[in-house]
Amino acid sequence: MNAIVPFAAKPSRTPLVVDLVADFSDPWSFLGKRRLDRALGALAGASRPDIRWHGFRMVPEAGARRVGWRDQLLTRLPSGVSADFAERSLAEAGRELGIEFDFSKLGAMPDTAEAHRLVKLATAEGLTMELVEAIFMAFFQDGRDIGSTEELARIGATVGLSAGLLESFVQSKAGREDVDHEESRLRSFGVIAVPNLLLNGRVLVPGPADVPTYVQAIDQAIFPPLAEDAPKPTFH
Repeated sequence: MNAIVPFAAKPSRTPLVVDLVADFSDPWSFLGKRRLDRALGALAGASRPDIRWHGFRMVPEAGARRVGWRDQLLTRLPSGVSADFAERSLAEAGRELGIEFDFSKLGAMPDTAEAHRLVKLATAEGLTMELVEAIFMAFFQDGRDIGSTEELARIGATVGLSAGLLESFVQSKAGREDVDHEESRLRSFGVIAVPNLLLNGRVLVPGPADVPTYVQAIDQAIFPPLAEDAPKPTFH
């Protein structure tokens, strides 16, 4: 007669919903997106997560004032840190993630409202993150004008967005109110910088983070809390 070996059942995982607050003019947002990709790739046997993009413009007045890349970069740096040092650090971090930043191609910063609008429209065709990746690469690696609806439409076509959706994007302002409303809502919540990551509505990772931090946060989000009398895991 075979012996019955008791075992401790692993807690079942819950579906993963990821809310990513970011901007296409922000290099840390690009790094954060690639690090999130790596962290999600470490999930064995997990179903595809639902990733929701929330656009938050770091240069909302760019259309009127046309802030230069380096001027914008300096507003994100601690006192005493030079733009040269920051660019070298970003380039090094990017290479580890397969990003080839080319800051020499960046001039006046674009208003990214139209890019965020196209991403909202792309959700209907299930191509949100493919488009997000393509826009980041177009700006930071190729120096393309992601403030232009025509240029954005060309980028959208490369990821498979339909001709009808792209025509609607170029010929109308469909989705613009949604973008403006979402940005206002985020500011009312106290968001002042990007990137920010919210997992399953309860685990927040504010600001830039490394891959292990994202992995720990994902684990905390997809497994239900333990019983009250059991030791609680800690998030660092």
